[in-house]
Amino acid sequence: MASKTIVLVTGGNTGIGYETVAKLAADHASTHHILMGTRSLTKGAAALKALGSPSNVSPLELDITSDASITAAAAHIKDTYGKLDVLINNAGTAGLDLGGTSAQSFYPKGKTLREVYTHVYNVNCVSTAVLTDALTPLLDAASPGPAKVVFISSTLGSIGTFVAGYHIVDCPWYNSSKAAMNYLSAWYSRVKPAWKVNAVCPGLNATGLNHVPLSEETDPKNGAIRACQLVAQAPEGVTGTYSRKGMDKGVGDVIPW
Repeated sequence: MASKTIVLVTGGNTGIGYETVAKLAADHASTHHILMGTRSLTKGAAALKALGSPSNVSPLELDITSDASITAAAAHIKDTYGKLDVLINNAGTAGLDLGGTSAQSFYPKGKTLREVYTHVYNVNCVSTAVLTDALTPLLDAASPGPAKVVFISSTLGSIGTFVAGYHIVDCPWYNSSKAAMNYLSAWYSRVKPAWKVNAVCPGLNATGLNHVPLSEETDPKNGAIRACQLVAQAPEGVTGTYSRKGMDKGVGDVIPW
C-alpha cells in the first residue's frame, strides 16, 4: 500500500460519491486505493458489492458530523496506510434528510428555519472543515505528493454568478452553505500551498439531495467527471480553482467565486 495513491471519498456509498468511487477505482485500478466513506458499514458493504467488489476499494465507517467517528477514521487511515493522498469532500445535504419535504419544496415540514440552516451548515461547512483539519497531518504526509483536496460544491454557491442573474433556487440554506464551503477551499489553497485544492460543481444530478428525475443528462455519473479529472492531474496541476466539467479534458469551465 505504501506505493498506492490513497483516496478518501466522503459520502462514497451513494449518489455522486458512489460514482466518484466507481470511476476512480476503474480508471486507476493498479495505482489507487479508494476508501469509500460511509456512515453505515452495512450500506458500504452493499455499495461495494454493487460495484463488483473491486479489490482497490474499501468501505470506511465515517460520519462527518461526529467527532468520535472522524477521530476513529483518521486513526484507521494512519495505522493502515500512514498517509492520505487525496481527500474528496463530497458528503453533503440540502435538508431533505430532515424529512417532511414535498416534491416541490426543499423546506422540511415541522422544522424551524434555524433548525434547517443549522443542520445544513453543520454538514456542508462545519463538519467538512473539522474533517479536513483532522486529516491535515495525513495529507501533509502524502507521498510522493502533492496532496489533493477537492470540495464538491455547487454553482449555487457562486455569489458572482447569482448577482449576475443566475436563476433563483429557493434553498438559500444550501446555496449559502456551499458559498461557505468555497471559502474553505480557497482558504486551504492559500494556507497549504504544497497541496492542490479546488472546488468543483458536479452539475445538476439526480441524487438524494434533490427532487431531480433521473435521465441520461442528470445521471450522477456525470457528477464524478470533474473531480476525477483533478485527481488525475499531474503534480503541477491546478490549485485554488472553482470549476465544473468542460468540453476539453482536464481544464473545465471556470465558475466565478
